[in-house]
Amino acid sequence: MSIVDKQTLADLNVTNNRYKDMIDFFDCTVTLGGRDMLYSYFLEPLSSKLEIENRQHLILFMQEVDISDLLDKYMMQDLEQYLSLPQEPYSPSRATYYLEMVSTNFLSLDFKKREILIKRSIHEIAKVIEELIVFLESARLKDHTLIILEEYCQRVNCVLEDIDRGELKQLIKNKFSKELMIKYDYLFRNIKRNAIRGVFHVLYHLDALFSVAKCIKGKDLVFPEIHEQISDSDIISIHGAYNLFIEGAIKNDVEIKRENNVWYLTGANMTGKSTLLKTIGSCVYLAHLGFPVPADAMKTVLFDGIMATINLGDNLSTGASHFFNEVLRVKHLAELLASGKRMFVLMDELFKGTNHRDASEATLELVNGLKEYDNSVFLLSSHITEICPILQKECVAQKHLEVQLDEKAGLIFTYQLLDGVAEEKLGMWLLRKEGVFEILRKVNFEAGQN
Repeated sequence: MSIVDKQTLADLNVTNNRYKDMIDFFDCTVTLGGRDMLYSYFLEPLSSKLEIENRQHLILFMQEVDISDLLDKYMMQDLEQYLSLPQEPYSPSRATYYLEMVSTNFLSLDFKKREILIKRSIHEIAKVIEELIVFLESARLKDHTLIILEEYCQRVNCVLEDIDRGELKQLIKNKFSKELMIKYDYLFRNIKRNAIRGVFHVLYHLDALFSVAKCIKGKDLVFPEIHEQISDSDIISIHGAYNLFIEGAIKNDVEIKRENNVWYLTGANMTGKSTLLKTIGSCVYLAHLGFPVPADAMKTVLFDGIMATINLGDNLSTGASHFFNEVLRVKHLAELLASGKRMFVLMDELFKGTNHRDASEATLELVNGLKEYDNSVFLLSSHITEICPILQKECVAQKHLEVQLDEKAGLIFTYQLLDGVAEEKLGMWLLRKEGVFEILRKVNFEAGQN
């Protein structure tokens, strides 16, 4: 999936500074680089079945191992500082570099301080390389022949080329001469500097994946089944989908078929329409990251992009109203669909910035247009129910969330997804139950008496 924007990320709580977001849920990273890597996963959904399944398998493998000894936040900060030392010593050969080191700062206090950092860093880099070798070898012995692991091995091997493994072991034992220190400082910060950064990159990947593996242990999440093409009538099938951020959340089954790829979700406020849209959207989004999803089981096709319009606001800087922002967003969607993109789309209470009749006509026209793109999925929520008979003839799937009216208990929201249109008039029911009209009539009556 290559198409995702800031509005969608905020609406699905992927990145949202005001509330706990998906990154917070999956973040048990140790290193700063690992957290940056995890963040990059959320901003760059994967676009192929192979990539997604490779990441799924690697996360599952990371549940079987413990790489805690490999991960040290402060060590990696020191090593990043070491590779970025000012006036990095590039010399055409190790001999000239050695002479420069000896002739300039050999006896100075600054050199002695720097020597401590260099020796410690060389030792730690050697240790990281050795521990990565052990980890990757264990993966190979367990028959994990994933392409990504082969790539990790290649990055480590780039560092090991032309390096004496005996000397490397001396570095690990922290028993090496000044000459050996200068040799490997020259190698690590000159000849193999980019290769060393490649090893750090591997370590940050493992930190991010290990974080996900730790976070999902004991949780009710499942890896989805991915299909690149629509092979049968089902585009998305989710059993037991629930919201990741609601404790004791109600689970719902979601079946979206090609012939009913447009959903029209009706119901009053508080019934859970927005939450349901976010729940389904989160499952689809996480599936494209290669992450487990909050559900009992899931199958989905791959989409080219996902677009959510749930908490859209005004744009004060450009003077654009909420309604105009909606129009621009729908226009952008139309352009993507017209270009052949397979989209997963969530729209909550569209066109509420205009009058009811105008909104009804616009919604009906929009739904009729979206129906033509049967390889995409469109989930729309609305209060507008008078167009539902027309939508039913157009084979639009009509859904609502159950609410029960009880004179004693009041409103009972079950948050269960049902077929059909929401018929309850909650506004009038609540106003009558709270005696609002009786209070007004009583006040008017008493005023008339006086």
